[in-house]
Amino acid sequence: MYKKVERQALYVWVYSMKWKKKLQRYGTVYYSSPKMKYVMLYVNSSKASEVKKELVNKKYVKRVTVAHRKELDEHYVLNNKKSDELEE
Repeated sequence: MYKKVERQALYVWVYSMKWKKKLQRYGTVYYSSPKMKYVMLYVNSSKASEVKKELVNKKYVKRVTVAHRKELDEHYVLNNKKSDELEE
């Protein structure tokens, strides 16, 4: 049976994109931007803090940030004034 694994996205800014291949050992490289020199990396949520600490200590990493997508509310309600007037 398939078991869902919670993942966390990390944004890793590097000095050179040649280090992108090295980042694959820490998680799944989902996106990379050669122009802005960052890599979006997915790791298991349980190991995210450990991976972040490891990456910060690497010479080729400028900084590491955690994506805040899990903190956002994805349930939206549209409040249209025109639709409210029509219902009344």
